[in-house]
Amino acid sequence: MARRLIRTLCRNLMVNFFRNVGCVVILAVLLALQGCGVDFSSQYAIAKLDLPDGTPIYFKREVRGINGNYDVVAISRNGDPCVSYNPDTDYCICTWREHVYHRLDGDTLHLYYAPAFNAPVRKSFPVKVVNHYDHPVIAEEFKRTYAEVGIIRLDLAVDGTRKCD
Repeated sequence: MARRLIRTLCRNLMVNFFRNVGCVVILAVLLALQGCGVDFSSQYAIAKLDLPDGTPIYFKREVRGINGNYDVVAISRNGDPCVSYNPDTDYCICTWREHVYHRLDGDTLHLYYAPAFNAPVRKSFPVKVVNHYDHPVIAEEFKRTYAEVGIIRLDLAVDGTRKCD
């Protein structure tokens, strides 16, 4: 009985020791990366769209994370690129998109191949957003002919020169 108790205590001490050592190693690696000049600041791209009544809305792309795994385009009334997507006030294109194809038709914003989900929860948005999808084969033809039907391509490339602290 005493041997079993000693063995269990030793095993628990070893598990806790390695768990704590693992945390220390991860913390040391993150500090080393920060000290080596690795920049964890958000990078952004922004484009303004004026609605027919003069109200501006903004397409704001934010990329952050160790390897850029947070990549979101917010459609927002807020023109500050350093203010992240807010589910209370913004639409979210929550999948990686360097280009957003759109057409403004009166009070309706048509989006193509960049679906904006999650309508603002608390505030109404100044424009109705409609998503359009097609088969991937048609998508290739669309990329060649979108301008002929009045669709605009917004380039929201992030190049690392525009950052938020």
